[in-house]
Amino acid sequence: KDREAADRLWHQLQASGAPREWKGRVLEDPAFQVWAFCERLCDESARLAESDPAAAEELAALAVTLAPKITGEEPLVCGLQEYAWSHLGNACRARGDLMGADEAFRRAQTFFVGAMAGVWPSLLRRQRLAPLTARLLCEQGKFAEAMEKIDFALGLASMAATDGGEGEAVLLLEKGRLLRRFGEAEAAVRELARGRDVAAKLSNPHLSLRLGIELGAALCDAGRPAEVKKLLASLRKPAEGLEPEQSRLPCLEGRMEAGLGRVKQAQAILERDPSGFHPRAVPELALLFLELAAFHVREGSTEELKRLVETMQPRFAERLGREAAASLKLFCRLAVQDKLTADRARQSAADFIRLVAGR
Repeated sequence: KDREAADRLWHQLQASGAPREWKGRVLEDPAFQVWAFCERLCDESARLAESDPAAAEELAALAVTLAPKITGEEPLVCGLQEYAWSHLGNACRARGDLMGADEAFRRAQTFFVGAMAGVWPSLLRRQRLAPLTARLLCEQGKFAEAMEKIDFALGLASMAATDGGEGEAVLLLEKGRLLRRFGEAEAAVRELARGRDVAAKLSNPHLSLRLGIELGAALCDAGRPAEVKKLLASLRKPAEGLEPEQSRLPCLEGRMEAGLGRVKQAQAILERDPSGFHPRAVPELALLFLELAAFHVREGSTEELKRLVETMQPRFAERLGREAAASLKLFCRLAVQDKLTADRARQSAADFIRLVAGR
């Protein structure tokens, strides 16, 4: 009931005016100063983090300010502060501010002991915190530690009866992404398919969509593009109007076409105006470029390879992270110098997946 009331408050706030006016209203009106609304702000922040990090950060910062004002027992108030600071850290990470993210997660940790002094399982959806921490650990290159955190949280997920399995689905999404970065494509397919089965029982189409897209990417990683066609058909309508998901679908379709040897269809997708793709989809577009280039290397199509490199490389020069951009630059240099072997091209694409999967 508290969460249902928080949903109504959230919709009231959205209808009340511009986001810049929300903070004043929330901090002045006692109706908003309840635990479930603070949690709702955080959950909205998590939902927006990958598509609009700045808006996600504003919501999480509001939750951080609101949390100490909530009346309740110490474990609940401490838990809210841990929850809010963790979501602020996640928004900072999504914005590329890893130092700010690390500091926010450290602040969250200071409330851990107080939060755990109450009854277990917590009233809050604590299982949602592990994926946030794991994503930061991945950005910091601590992949094994991230996997340990995800597996530990999955072990506890059955104890959490607060969200009907949504926490487990989110954890499986993050585990699938992490397994892709480990290069374990088949394992990623299994975990993502399992997560999609869990999400199918929930009334959360966005989560199911994200799992479906990641599953499609893992199937392409595993060399199983034929299985992606039917999956794509089920994802197109749910993705309408949603970014970055809507931009990810053409990238996935292009990878499927390239994997099936339909080069013209894949290249037509690659040559679309890049400004029409959400920034979060650009690494996957670059992956499609690498896979098409690898195809030309295997076929011995040297001139077609060089044309592709000369045409496409400038599109990605300023739209990728430092490591991914350096990897792509090296690949293109080798291609132009006729130094790419089929094995080297294939390995470059696999290495690129480890750099960008799930970002």
